[in-house]
Amino acid sequence: MPYPFNYFASIFDFRSSFANRKKLSWFQMIFTSFFLISITLVPVALQNAQLKTYPLTTFVSDVFDPLSNDVMNDIKEHVVIKDHELTYNGSTPVHKSSKGQVILGQAVKASDSKNLTLSFDRKHLVISKEQKELATISYQAINQKSLQDKKNFTQAISSDWFRENRLPVSLFLIVFSGFLSTVNYLILILGASFFLYLTRKSRLFSLQTFKECFNCILNCLGLPILLSVLISLLFHQVFTTTIMIQNVLFVLYLAMVFYKTHFRDPDYRR
Repeated sequence: MPYPFNYFASIFDFRSSFANRKKLSWFQMIFTSFFLISITLVPVALQNAQLKTYPLTTFVSDVFDPLSNDVMNDIKEHVVIKDHELTYNGSTPVHKSSKGQVILGQAVKASDSKNLTLSFDRKHLVISKEQKELATISYQAINQKSLQDKKNFTQAISSDWFRENRLPVSLFLIVFSGFLSTVNYLILILGASFFLYLTRKSRLFSLQTFKECFNCILNCLGLPILLSVLISLLFHQVFTTTIMIQNVLFVLYLAMVFYKTHFRDPDYRR
């Protein structure tokens, strides 16, 4: 049976996962590994496509800390947003604190403060720190209704920021998820293969080479990864939950392979 059909024929039966441990070449096993890692990112990509917002605090820590109760009261009473433009009619356009400063109104220029600065000018919110601009956000989801409390206001800011930075944020999430998936995969396959390889000197087991062990573990990983991805797609699980399900299913699958085969071929003699 040609590759990759010989691999998929090995992952749906516990005995076959062990018996077919010599079927793949190193190139085929490495290619299969890339395929399995890529499969785990499918739910992440689909979930990213459905995102409406993403917390700005993930990329700019404590970004909303300068929005104290006094600042929010001033914004609620003296800020008007109409036709995606902001006007401020209060008497205290600058609010400074140890957590940063908030500037309301276009007539006020940001100072050279090294602290976090949220500057609400006429058409944009400009977030800066240490004289470096971190984000420029136009007023779309940020409207008059969103000014009523801090929770709605910060959610609106995050929504507008995500709308304007959707592509880089989505790419970051996929790359970061890919990194975590790769690390988890390497720990599983290399760690489990190594422990199987330690049994090569025992008369009780048929495993002889590291390649056999690697191929066997690769066979054992196939079905758990496919099932964890399917569960994630059906029940909209977060990425960390998908990885946890994958790991649990892998341990159970490997335990069943040992129960069915004892890591020993039927005609094994030593």
